Amino acid sequence: MAESEEDIGGVAEAIRQAALLAMRHLLNREELSVSAMEVLHTLSVEGPTRITTLSEAIHVSQPAMTQLIQRLGRRNLVARVTDPEDGRATVVNLTQSARDLLHRLRNEDNEKLAAMLATLSASDQEALRLAMHVAGPIIRRLNDSAARLAQATTGPGMQSTEGEQ
Repeated sequence: MAESEEDIGGVAEAIRQAALLAMRHLLNREELSVSAMEVLHTLSVEGPTRITTLSEAIHVSQPAMTQLIQRLGRRNLVARVTDPEDGRATVVNLTQSARDLLHRLRNEDNEKLAAMLATLSASDQEALRLAMHVAGPIIRRLNDSAARLAQATTGPGMQSTEGEQ
């Protein structure tokens, strides 16, 4: 394996380890499934969104997304409202309860991370701070690229059929 391939492999493994850290220690699965968190996060970033758009973004079938939205609606986390651009259609929007929940979960995640980071030496903490200062924007661009690539390769009606876990 060429040195650059080994470097890319090392970067890929570091990203996988970071994802594993987030999955194991930051996602509150007892409160919300991964799919539910993805929907709430998407709505918090994108604003009111149609179910078809959400199902494409989260890579679940439209029926699975409809069921998830119904469950989130029963928990008063989302509400369907008339689409301001097309009065015949509806969009899904976050409720204040969802915004409050996301804020609380973000704070809890930050507390968990702070406790984990406190176990590192001061020099490791500084090295990680510097690395994330550089890597953070790159990871955001990777997420954006992955979303665009997934949307380009997964047309409407071709989504995964995975539902809420």
